[in-house]
Amino acid sequence: MSVVYSGEVTCPVCGAKTFRYVELLYETPFFGNVLIQSGYCSSCGYRYFDVDYAEVGRPTRVVFKPRDGLDVAKSLLIRSKTGTVYSPDLGFTLEPGTHGEPVITTVEGFMYKVVDYAERLKTLEPENAARVDQFIETVYRKVEEGGFTLIVEDPFGKSFIQPYRPETVVVEYV
Repeated sequence: MSVVYSGEVTCPVCGAKTFRYVELLYETPFFGNVLIQSGYCSSCGYRYFDVDYAEVGRPTRVVFKPRDGLDVAKSLLIRSKTGTVYSPDLGFTLEPGTHGEPVITTVEGFMYKVVDYAERLKTLEPENAARVDQFIETVYRKVEEGGFTLIVEDPFGKSFIQPYRPETVVVEYV
């Protein structure tokens, strides 16, 4: 880890020169070099924290086709803050948004996160509750059985799937 910058600068919120700001360059196992930024203003209490990529890779598309529940449970999904994950078979897309956060979990754990999002959708759109319940039931079944396609696309090439069985993943450079 190396310090790129450290000092007191003008606070972006209150304008006082009491914003303690630090930038660190840090080598991570999955994302390569990242720039960690943090700051705190002793005048107004504003806090800031962010992590950016210090280097980018080639745009990638990772296609994962688990054969069974073992592939789902024992394969690791690493989604960077710029990665989009979707399943054409199951009919969902999760995009990172403006402040996407990296996710490191099993494919099974990610699928349960998809179920959590679907549960929230039922609250927002009660008229579609039956359809959402059917989707959730399908996801639970596919977590146990496999037999679906999960695709991760990342313009910076930082997202990937570490499969339990290598033959279940294809990495394409786009």
